[in-house]
Amino acid sequence: MALINNKKEFVNAVSTIVNVDLGIEAKVFPAVRYSTGDTIEYDMVTVTGVAPSYNSFANTAKVISKNGKDRVTLNPVNFNDSISKGVIDANKEKFGQNEYGEGQIDPVTESALNGVGGIRLNHLIGKKKLMYEALTTHKIAGGYQGSNGAEDIVFAVPSTNKIEFDGTTAGQLYWSNASAKPVTNLVTAYSAMILKPSMVIMNDVDYGKFYGSSEVRTADNSSTGTKRNFIVNEMIDTSADFYKAGTLMEKGIVLDVYVERGRIGGGATPFLTTGYIILCSAQGEMHFGGIPVAEADGIRMMSAEWDADEVITANPPQHMIVVRTAPLPVLKNGNAFYSMKVEA
Repeated sequence: MALINNKKEFVNAVSTIVNVDLGIEAKVFPAVRYSTGDTIEYDMVTVTGVAPSYNSFANTAKVISKNGKDRVTLNPVNFNDSISKGVIDANKEKFGQNEYGEGQIDPVTESALNGVGGIRLNHLIGKKKLMYEALTTHKIAGGYQGSNGAEDIVFAVPSTNKIEFDGTTAGQLYWSNASAKPVTNLVTAYSAMILKPSMVIMNDVDYGKFYGSSEVRTADNSSTGTKRNFIVNEMIDTSADFYKAGTLMEKGIVLDVYVERGRIGGGATPFLTTGYIILCSAQGEMHFGGIPVAEADGIRMMSAEWDADEVITANPPQHMIVVRTAPLPVLKNGNAFYSMKVEA
């Protein structure tokens, strides 16, 4: 018995039972590109005079430089998962009401929706992890499927746009140190960037250190002594994992401060690793490849972020639901991104 009679309705129903706060995607990766083929192509602004370790595309399938840009073509590593009908039959979790109103669907399909929903949740968690990996390390480990297996994708971000504090040098004190100057650190990073950022992102632990700093809490040099360089956002959505905490205005710079407090799978591990501070603009792109979806006429092809297919064979006998997605966050203009590690 087929479980997916209408794939579009099935995919939409799965979407109602998964929940991952992807607020960072809209802020940093606003452009979404789809490719119907197995490969993804994207343009990268060429960065000159940069250490090879930060702008080498040697691990990618093909790079063509033209008009000041690198056209990169590669096969992204897909998240491919499946769930067998045996697992579906064994999993009798309640799905409840469907999106079309009251009533229950058959128990096996309910279970299938929950099973695929769990797989889809893992996909979304994986996508969010990839975004923060790219923003903090400027690469995606094992993100490209090459002739030697999974290899790293290294984005063209200047080597000067990544720094790890040593905790002792002046200007590199860890933010947990009472003498640290996080505002000065951000001003220094901002000044070093060719393309000026519009936001800074940190997790909730590091935001606590930032907000507790005397540089943030103390009035600036205005004659009244009441003007501060950090204006707190009074309209925070307390239910959001990703939110705007306020705006930093200091020495001619303006940066919106965003906080990521999401934890992977609701556990203890943060999506944004504690100690990493990200300065960036909305210069990223999210690409999806290798998920072609046939239209009703059987001719026209489109691309999707993810898809669920059913595989039923008699020899050998098997009944599987296969779920696929291929997200690739791209730091399109490397000059727009800066990573600071302010804790050991």
